[in-house]
Amino acid sequence: MHGGRTAVFSGILGREEATMHSIFAHDAVDLHLHTLASDGRWTVAELIDYLATKRFRVAALCDHDTMAAVDDAIELGKKYGLVIVPGVEVTTRWADRQWHLLVYGVDPALPTARAFRAILDELADRLWAEAARAIVALERNGYRLRALREIVGGRPLRPHHVLLALIQEGSATNLATAHEITKRLGEPMTVDVPLSRAVAAAHEAGGICILAHPGRDDGAGVLTVETLERMRMEIPIDGLEAHYRSHTLEQTETLRAWCARFGLLASAGSDSHAPGHPVDPIPYPAVWIAGLLRRFAIDVLSEEDVSEHAAVAEQASSRAE
Repeated sequence: MHGGRTAVFSGILGREEATMHSIFAHDAVDLHLHTLASDGRWTVAELIDYLATKRFRVAALCDHDTMAAVDDAIELGKKYGLVIVPGVEVTTRWADRQWHLLVYGVDPALPTARAFRAILDELADRLWAEAARAIVALERNGYRLRALREIVGGRPLRPHHVLLALIQEGSATNLATAHEITKRLGEPMTVDVPLSRAVAAAHEAGGICILAHPGRDDGAGVLTVETLERMRMEIPIDGLEAHYRSHTLEQTETLRAWCARFGLLASAGSDSHAPGHPVDPIPYPAVWIAGLLRRFAIDVLSEEDVSEHAAVAEQASSRAE
């Protein structure tokens, strides 16, 4: 199951049998997508079918704190010539606030990923425990969660399932108000690991660490250059998700400038969780994140490269005649 991952990402994992993929500058890529494996509503099959229909060339599944859907996506993607980057969005903490860390290129089956695999296992256990405690607290206080079993659908129980059940019962109107209910009952359902630990484990496993949606304000403010400088002094992150669905043009330009200034990689992702929610996958041009794609053994061809390749092919054809 992991052979395809090795072939595509041996540039990260240090394998000699690397196979370099080539795509064009304006080919569509999206490196931040969610499925039913976490809080998305895309099935793997639906998502891959959508991406193939819309002619995406590279995509990444980055479910929250789990890589459960990655292998299936890689295998399905091969049928359409779609390269699936193995990814995960790890919930971390630094400087007394949460940060979402996009980790790319890790194969959790490898011995070098032991520490990273331990982080995902720990998060899974803690998320289940937080959700279970919240259910007890809610039911003790008269809240009904009749839809919970259907929402979970045989998957591992997670806090967002509890929040969705509250919404379906009419006790809350959205995830934020549902979360306020559990917090009021003493169950904040907040689970994370230190950012430094996540980055160290990811790097040990050959992964690349990108700070997710740095221009999005989730209540603690957006990333500032001062904060980025402090973070980089302590923790060697590899890049920023400069292109993101809610970033303004000014934010994107600023984040790209920071990437250039500090030698960081720029990434691009829609954070799509379901058809049209909050958005469909976004066809970002590959050339916008060519540096990051090269780390995945994916070469982005410029117009000059294409012309040169065509000329070489024509010469070879002429000699053959």
